[in-house]
Amino acid sequence: MSTLIDPTLLPKSSAPTLQLVQATATEMIETSTLGSVTWKGPIDTTDYLHREAHLRDQALTRHGGITYWVLVDTTAPLTPSGSRIILASCETIRKRALVAWPGEQVREIITHGIGSVHCNPAYRVAHIDRPQHFYASLGWKTYPSTHVALCPRSNAEQDLSLLGASLLAAKDIEELCSKDKVTLKSDLARSSTPGSTVRVALIPDAATMQWHHAREEFLAQLILGKQPTCKGAIAKTPDGRKAWCIWTRTFGASQGEKILNILRLSVDHNKDNLDMQASSKVKDVDQNAPGQALVGAIAATLQIAQAEAVAWGMSSVHLWNPSHTSILAAKKADPSAAIINRHDESLASLRWHGKALPDGTKIDWIGNEKYGWC
Repeated sequence: MSTLIDPTLLPKSSAPTLQLVQATATEMIETSTLGSVTWKGPIDTTDYLHREAHLRDQALTRHGGITYWVLVDTTAPLTPSGSRIILASCETIRKRALVAWPGEQVREIITHGIGSVHCNPAYRVAHIDRPQHFYASLGWKTYPSTHVALCPRSNAEQDLSLLGASLLAAKDIEELCSKDKVTLKSDLARSSTPGSTVRVALIPDAATMQWHHAREEFLAQLILGKQPTCKGAIAKTPDGRKAWCIWTRTFGASQGEKILNILRLSVDHNKDNLDMQASSKVKDVDQNAPGQALVGAIAATLQIAQAEAVAWGMSSVHLWNPSHTSILAAKKADPSAAIINRHDESLASLRWHGKALPDGTKIDWIGNEKYGWC
C-alpha cells in the first residue's frame, strides 16, 4: 500500500490537527477493507464486507446504533479518490446499561461499546507490549479478563447424571432476556447501599444476542451451507429454579480460533445467595452444600454446549469471567476445564463519563461476559 504521508513525519498524538471524526460512507468501506486483513478469518475480503453490511442492519445497530470513526490529520492531503487519509479507525455501538449508585435507585442509561480499533499498517509506528497498562495510562479502568475453557464432548462421552437440559431456539431468547434484565436490576438494587462502590452492568437484551447470532448465522451459511438453530440451553432444578446459557459460535481462521462462546449465563433467582461474581479460582466446596442442585443445572447446560461444539467443529467452549459457582459447574461438566487469564486480547476496560465520582469510589462491572463484546 502506498502512503501519502511519510510515517516518520506523523504529528504527535497531542497535535491539534489530529481529529477523530465520523467516517463518510466511502471511508467506512475503506476502514472495513483495512480491518479485514486482521478480522476476516476464514472468508475473503468481499465476503467480509458483506458480513459487516449485514451486521450494520440489525436491531442493535440500525438507525444510528453503530457509528464509524476515523482519525485524520486535517492538514494532510486528500487521497486520489478525494477522501481523507485514515490513520486509525474504530466503531462504537450504542448499548443499554444499568447503574447503581450507593444508596440510590438503579437507573437505566446509555453507554457505548468501542470495537474494531485498528491502526492503518502504513502508519503504525509502535507496538504495545502490555495493553492493560497502556489502557490504564489513558484513563481506562482495566478489569480481569479470564475465561474457563471446556473441551468439546459428544453426548456419548458425557456425565449421564447431568442430563435434563433443553435446547433454546431463537424464539426463546427475548423472554429469557427480559427475565434476565429484571433479575439483574433486582441484584443491583440489593447491592445499592451506602458506601463507595458504583455497580454497572450492560443489559443482556435480545437485540444484543441477536446481533451476535446474526454474525454466526452469516458465517455458518457461507462456510458450511447451513445455519445453527440451537442458541443455548436451559435446565431446571428439582425445586423449580432455572439456569440457562445463550451462546454463539465463532468461526476463526484456524481450528484453535473456532470457539463456542457462552454469551450469557443466567439464573432466574438465587435463594442460596450463591457467589455469581467473577472469580479466577475454585475454592474448596462441600458437595452437599446448598446450591449444588443449581450447580448441576448449570453444568447440564454446559454439557449441551460441549455437544454443540462437537457438532459444529469447534475446538473449545469458553465462558468469560466465570463466577465461583459457574467454575464449579464447568468442573462438573468437564473435570479438565481450565481457567485462562487473557493478557493480550479481548481485554475488558471501562471509562467513566458519568457524573463525577468522589475520590476512592470503586466501579464494579457486573456481568462482564461475552455478550458485551463488540
